[in-house]
Amino acid sequence: MMWDYYCDKSILITGASGFLGTAITHRLASKARPKRIYILCRRGESQLIRKWQRNLPEADFKWLFNLESITVIDGDIMQADLGLSPQMITELQKEVNIIIHAASTINLTYSLERVFDHIVQPSESLAQLALGFTCLDRFVYVSTAFANTHLYKLSSKPQTEINEEIYPLLGEGKLLDDSLLSAQDARDQITKTGSSTEFELHDFPWPYAYGKHLAERLVLNLFIEKGWASKVLILRPSVIGPAEKYPYPGYSVPLSTPSTALATAMIASSVFSVVVPTRCSKPEIEATIDEVPVDVVVDRMVAHVAFNTTGCVHAVGGERGRLSFMDFWGAAMKLRRLPWEPRIIWSSTVDWHSPDLHPVLRLYVILGTAFLFTEEKTNNLWKMLSPDERGDMILFRNTAGKSYELISRREHIRFLIRLFAKRTIFPAWLLVYLCR
Repeated sequence: MMWDYYCDKSILITGASGFLGTAITHRLASKARPKRIYILCRRGESQLIRKWQRNLPEADFKWLFNLESITVIDGDIMQADLGLSPQMITELQKEVNIIIHAASTINLTYSLERVFDHIVQPSESLAQLALGFTCLDRFVYVSTAFANTHLYKLSSKPQTEINEEIYPLLGEGKLLDDSLLSAQDARDQITKTGSSTEFELHDFPWPYAYGKHLAERLVLNLFIEKGWASKVLILRPSVIGPAEKYPYPGYSVPLSTPSTALATAMIASSVFSVVVPTRCSKPEIEATIDEVPVDVVVDRMVAHVAFNTTGCVHAVGGERGRLSFMDFWGAAMKLRRLPWEPRIIWSSTVDWHSPDLHPVLRLYVILGTAFLFTEEKTNNLWKMLSPDERGDMILFRNTAGKSYELISRREHIRFLIRLFAKRTIFPAWLLVYLCR
């Protein structure tokens, strides 16, 4: 069985207190039962307890936290050697077989310098440290499917197809090795100047997307130089949404669920119209939102690690599971109490960096686009699974017999509205009333 792969393994997880990391830890602990799970958490047990108590049912929290196989380490990915003692580093180097680097900001407002400090540099440093792990079998870097959204501006087609590969920057047709080497140059440029030539030459929707693209290349280059390229799995989730089944149906963390935040803006906004950049001829049905349940992301990761998949893997809704704009918009409008619907003004002339965009649209600038993230590796892996393994895994979003809805997220939407109310002169109870 696939789960048997993990039985004698020791796993180091970063970001285990977060939305995705909690789901990863819960799934591995409950199903795979590895030898040991090391959890790296800034401020240690106190922070982990606070997060898990807030996001998990009490019984799940107590069970997970009290497992003898879990070791919580007070460390920080932004510090040298993770902020750990030499003794702890030595233990990890001898014991750890799998590293899952899931810690990351998803703040789309961050400048490139902040993205570099919070994403790029820690990821490269962890990869460098991992090269000294004598028993290392797999290194998983959690990136994003949107790391290659710059490809949208290199085509005039309504839909942009992105494959499970690393796309070179600084000109089409360059060899992959050149792209990997240019990553080191880009890193050095950002360190010195706060930007890089390749970032300036490519139109990414946010520095976050470029930061993930750069981190992918830096991590892979380190492992290639060591001769360990086959150990690397780069997992690329799209917009991570609530769970279908694990750790429990609807599991979500509202501040880490971008689609819930977008729905909140649509429901509570008082504007009468909003401009959305697009080049789709029928954006209501052609523009798409690729949302993937968090447990689909987790199960794709654990399956591909166990089956020794290498390189980039998309964890996405994909062609069969992505939503049309109207699917999402319609679900949001069902929860809106204001007596009018904002009018969507689709524009092929407004750029996604335009100051004329509504502040929310400056974050969700890809709202009028259509990305098709291919899933060939997961489709092939599915064929390799036994019937029992298929029945035990959630590798694809379930779209059978149900329309998209946001009603199950009502309380999380109201929570986000209350947070927003703290920044306004309006009482929270009044703004919460805006959500049915």
